[in-house]
Amino acid sequence: MNRIRRRLRVLGLLPSLLVLVTPAARAEDSWDAVFLAGNKIGYIHTFIEKVTEKDKPLNRVRVDTVLSFRRGDDTVVQKMMYGTIETPEGEVLRLDTRTLTSDNEIRVYGDAIKGQMKLILEGTNQRQEQVIPWGPEVRGPYAAEQSMAKKPMTEGESRTLKMYIPDLNRVVDIELKAGATSDIELGDGAKRPLRKIEQIATLDGKIRPELGSTLWVDPAGQVLKQDVDLLGGMTTYRTTEAGAKMPGGRIKYDQIRNTIVKSERDIPNPYQTTYIKYRLTLKDEDPTQVIPNDRRQTLSPTGDGKSATMVIQSMGPADGEAGSPADPEYLRPNAMITSGDSRVIRLADRAVKGEIDPWKQAVAINHWVFQNVRSNFETTFAPASEAALNLTGDCTEHSVLAAAMSRAKGIPARVAVGLIYVDSKEMKAKGFGFHMWHEVFVNGRWVALDSSFDQSTVDATHIKLSESSLEGVSPFESFLPILRVQGKVTIEPLELR
Repeated sequence: MNRIRRRLRVLGLLPSLLVLVTPAARAEDSWDAVFLAGNKIGYIHTFIEKVTEKDKPLNRVRVDTVLSFRRGDDTVVQKMMYGTIETPEGEVLRLDTRTLTSDNEIRVYGDAIKGQMKLILEGTNQRQEQVIPWGPEVRGPYAAEQSMAKKPMTEGESRTLKMYIPDLNRVVDIELKAGATSDIELGDGAKRPLRKIEQIATLDGKIRPELGSTLWVDPAGQVLKQDVDLLGGMTTYRTTEAGAKMPGGRIKYDQIRNTIVKSERDIPNPYQTTYIKYRLTLKDEDPTQVIPNDRRQTLSPTGDGKSATMVIQSMGPADGEAGSPADPEYLRPNAMITSGDSRVIRLADRAVKGEIDPWKQAVAINHWVFQNVRSNFETTFAPASEAALNLTGDCTEHSVLAAAMSRAKGIPARVAVGLIYVDSKEMKAKGFGFHMWHEVFVNGRWVALDSSFDQSTVDATHIKLSESSLEGVSPFESFLPILRVQGKVTIEPLELR
């Protein structure tokens, strides 16, 4: 029973994801209510203050987002504060983002100087820097409304913008396509004539549906409604302060039940299943372009552009061919995998008990984390230093702590984000839920382990969507593939062994 409960408590990644995609609006002082899968989960407050710096008129823009969720029996509140200093024309000169995850604040800030933005990430006693290209055309996350408020769009018109996304800490290319005007129902039940605007996002030269949205705009260019096709459907409505803060009653959105991907076939013994052949189908993408291949999972397209055959088989440190050496970033401490933290180092030494073989060290660390970290849903993506202090958390804390302890012993390590099969009558949850585990590089191979379940050879229900060192100022970027598949993927196990 304890292993079943642990398998349920892996489903805790999503609070971090919503910070990435929560839309922010542009107005002197505006309030938006946020709904997810039809349930009110929070609000966004945007306000602008006119300031002067060195006799130049500037605007100070701040966007506060507050979101609340159920995670089993626990309630989680997540907050993000995003601020900029801008010219009256909207050019971003300075930015500052603070995200409160668990008891820790992660801050990213920087100044635009000579065509570059030097971003600095601070938090958990770590500091990282990254320079990204930055021009006067880059706008904040409210770029679309800012542009349309200055010049409303007409049917058939298209417009391109560059928009910075907080927490992702990337500049994306945005295309706006204006459609027809129709009567749209708003949050208060009233209908207004609003123009449909499709917002298409491109990152690294590829269209990213998970960052796109549909805007519903009034004649003045204000976005009164926004729809995002993810996590069961996210909608924001422009409202008053009272309307935005009005309680939505008991928090109904449950990240266990609401995010399970149903399986077309039961998997009776998931822990012992070492080989599965799947058929995967995505709503509007080719799975081979979204889900990676590695030693243990291989995808083959079926030819229709929307489905693929995937084979996953469990593999240990001696299976398959050895690969290239691991990059140095998989050994360095960073803001999330805090392998230089003194407590993390002590726990790693305690776990390995003098063992010198890297694989045996990795297995011992995995087992120690399983035995000593108490599972809960209250913590949301805390760094390894906090997990080492509190010894509590969900799959993310298990993974970053195990990865950090591995790095502390000189073993390259990273985290993997993906799906795992769960089956619980108690929680009324059956299917694939989102999960994080870790991988270590030993014997020339990346080997997956799962400290949430004490698996040194992970079972074949672990479907990997991405892996990451969590280095740099964009630790949440590794979660984007989840947004691409949630609510859009069908998983059919065809053959089990």
